[in-house]
Amino acid sequence: MRNELLAVFSGFPDHHFSGEITKRLRKELTRRKSIVFITACPLDYAQNDSDSDGMYEMFAEQGLPFEKHCVIDQRTDPSEAKELVTNADCIFLMGGGVCEEQLALIREKGCLEAIRGCHAAIFGVSAGSMNMARTTVDFFESMEPFEGLGLTNITVSCHHDPQDSWRYEQTLRMSEDRVVYAMEDMSAFFIKTGQTDVVGNIWRVENRKLQPLTEEGIKELEKDEFRRVFDTIPEKFDRFRPRYSAELFEHLIHATALGPGKRVLEIGPGTGQATEPILRTGCEYHAIELGEHLCRKMKEKFGSFPNFDIVNDDFITHDFGEQRFDLIFSAATIQWIPERIAFSKTFELLKPGGMLAMAFLIGDYKTPNEELFQSIQKVYAEYYKPVTLYKNMKEPFDYLHATDYGFEDMVRHDFHGKRVFNADEYVAYCGTHSDHMMLPEPYKTKFFEGLRNAVLQGGDKVEFWDTYVLYLAKKPDEP
Repeated sequence: MRNELLAVFSGFPDHHFSGEITKRLRKELTRRKSIVFITACPLDYAQNDSDSDGMYEMFAEQGLPFEKHCVIDQRTDPSEAKELVTNADCIFLMGGGVCEEQLALIREKGCLEAIRGCHAAIFGVSAGSMNMARTTVDFFESMEPFEGLGLTNITVSCHHDPQDSWRYEQTLRMSEDRVVYAMEDMSAFFIKTGQTDVVGNIWRVENRKLQPLTEEGIKELEKDEFRRVFDTIPEKFDRFRPRYSAELFEHLIHATALGPGKRVLEIGPGTGQATEPILRTGCEYHAIELGEHLCRKMKEKFGSFPNFDIVNDDFITHDFGEQRFDLIFSAATIQWIPERIAFSKTFELLKPGGMLAMAFLIGDYKTPNEELFQSIQKVYAEYYKPVTLYKNMKEPFDYLHATDYGFEDMVRHDFHGKRVFNADEYVAYCGTHSDHMMLPEPYKTKFFEGLRNAVLQGGDKVEFWDTYVLYLAKKPDEP
């Protein structure tokens, strides 16, 4: 998930933005020094110059001029291309060509990581919109899916027209293996910090069934974006998210006889808050992490371990093939996955007799300082105004329901510890909570200022009495 705007457009047949789209662009494009267009036709220089000038004029006619604009195509030197992308206020992935040629150009010019890590608004139209997805299909070329830029999980089919029977059928074919969003021209997705807005006519297509995209469907998209919120703060996440007690790991390692020869899968390790003690047993460690930046941080921290392996993908949809594990564990992650998938898939992936371990933290700062707790609650009452509540961003999840999916010998173990923060540390820690990160302004600034002042006035100290909870469940041995 990105803090900057992603705009997914289908097409503009009359070469003008609609009023609704213009209204959103005016709100978001407050910095307009540079807009960089990236072509989908790398060798068609004359057309690229014409198309980029034409697209720029669409912004200018709405009172949204940029100080400079340019197009990246095969003429562009790689070092220049990377610099242009890094310094852009808006990056526009153009259409009119072949998706994979645009992706190849981006990779050849060394811009892939720069685009993924930039602080620009990123827009796409037609082929460019399709390339913004994690995986997509360009049915004009092939029905084989390919990896896109991974900016969003929304796979689109552009220029949808119910009267175009050939295009309609290709979209239905795409939907046999994935959910597809069929976009009519002049429609758009606007995605920012987990919120998704829709303009125009967009259809949700799954298993060859096409239905209008509803408010409920948009909420499902937002839930998917919300799961990625931590990926926007990898360094802060690594520093301030809580670790787990040594006693918890000692118990887990002993209970599962963990060591060399045992295959382990960690679901959503973040930046490794619960990884190192497991890794140091010498087990064959595997992890799957949804966040691209979090995954990169994991490789930076643990890549030198010979028994370390991680894949950047979604546990919900990832194909593990024939891999099976002796232990699957999660530290405050599995509850983001719907129960029916979390428990059925872990059960399938475990070897007979394998163990599922689920850990999470209960932090209590009320008991050690009731007065400070009440002061902080006043700040929450006044400024904690989330657009969407955390509880609404995930399906109901109960750890005890693991036994409904075949697990047995479910046991809970509690371990205890303490954490102490000063005011700045406490504010930084609260800034790693998903719902806190997504507070809208002006509440967000006032909320964090209020927390800091409350702690300063309370002696510049917040103490947590922590309970580290570990659930262990077993997949039955083969009869």
